Amino acid sequence: MQPWIDLFRSLGEALLEVWRAELATLQDDLSRSGRHLGVALGLFGAAAVLLFWTVGLVLFALIALLHVWLPWWGSALIVLALFLIAMAILARLGLKRIRQVENPVETVRRRVDSHFDWWQHGLLARPQTLDVEPGTLKDEEPLGRDLP
Repeated sequence: MQPWIDLFRSLGEALLEVWRAELATLQDDLSRSGRHLGVALGLFGAAAVLLFWTVGLVLFALIALLHVWLPWWGSALIVLALFLIAMAILARLGLKRIRQVENPVETVRRRVDSHFDWWQHGLLARPQTLDVEPGTLKDEEPLGRDLP
């Protein structure tokens, strides 16, 4: 009876180890999505800072540069265009990063579906056989031989 108890104990320990490994993998997936979200928010923040300072730089361009070569409106439009281009690039990079963020519910669903698929098509699809030889009772016929 002890080998069966040890077998079930080791099965339970193996199952717990599988669950621990899966939870660790799930935590890694969620932390990776969190990092992508943090980078995306940082890029959006940088775009917002550039937008804020664009107003100040447009005013400075109107005061300093317009008196040198261009009319007032021409130099202001050039500086505005450069900052709008920089802001658009940063916003586009932020959108690219935010698309890489995986919804946590989808992450969990993907992991659970993967497990169920493994259980159904991997582990449970193969017929399991026990390598047990028939026993005998005190020099009699082997057990199980007289069954129809």
